[in-house]
Amino acid sequence: MTDAIVRPPTLSQHAATMPCAGSCSVRDIEDVTRGIVRSAEPAVVLSSLARYSHLAFSDACAIELSEGTDALFQVSFPILDTDDGGDDTVLPETARPGMEPLAGRTVTTAFNSASGHGYASFAGVAVHTWIGHEPTADDAIIARLLVDYALGIVQRERLARSVASAEDRAAKLAVELITSRAEGEATGLLMARHRVTREEAVSMLRQSSGTTGRPVHEVAADVVRTRDLRPHSQDGW
Repeated sequence: MTDAIVRPPTLSQHAATMPCAGSCSVRDIEDVTRGIVRSAEPAVVLSSLARYSHLAFSDACAIELSEGTDALFQVSFPILDTDDGGDDTVLPETARPGMEPLAGRTVTTAFNSASGHGYASFAGVAVHTWIGHEPTADDAIIARLLVDYALGIVQRERLARSVASAEDRAAKLAVELITSRAEGEATGLLMARHRVTREEAVSMLRQSSGTTGRPVHEVAADVVRTRDLRPHSQDGW
C-alpha cells in the first residue's frame, strides 16, 4: 500500500477557503496574537506572526529579516505548491518582500529594533497579501499593530532574559562574598587558636575539607560557629 502524497494548496486555492480576508473580526486578530510564539529570537516570533497572519488576517504573509550583519532570513506562509518545479517555499514575486507588490493587494510594514540587552539590532519588512480583496487603511493599521506586537514580544523576552541573567550573577556574587568572608574569619580564628601562620590555617581548612568531603566554605562556616575545627580521627583537631 502506497501512502498518499498530501500537497499544500496553491495561493488561489487557499484564498478560496479563506473566510477572513477583507472582513477580519476582533476574534480573528486575537487568534493571530495568541499564535505568536514567545521568544527572544526575532526569527522565531516573526515566523509565527507570518504563519498565523495568513490563517486569520490575510491570504498570505511573508517576512524578510536582517539581524545585525547576518544574511537575510525569509519565510512565507502559505507554503505554495508550484507545478513548474520551482521553489515551493516562497510566495510569487508579487508577494515576496523586496519585490514590486501587486498594486492594491499588498500591505508592506517595515520594522526595526535597535541593539540592546546584549543582542544585535534587527530590521526587515512584513508583507501581507490579499487575493480578491483590496486592502484598506484599516488593514494597514492592523498589520502595523501586529508587527509592533510581535516586536514587543521580542523585546520583553530579551529583557526578561537579561534580568534573569543579572539576578543570577548577583546571587553568585553574594554567595562568593559570604563565602570569602567566612573563610577569612575562619582562617583568623585558626591562626589565633593554634598559633599558626595564615598559610597553615588555610591548609588546615583544606585538609579538613578533603578529609570530610565537605566544601571549604562549609568547613569555614563551622569554624566560625564553633570557634575551631571539628575533631576527627585523621587530624585529631
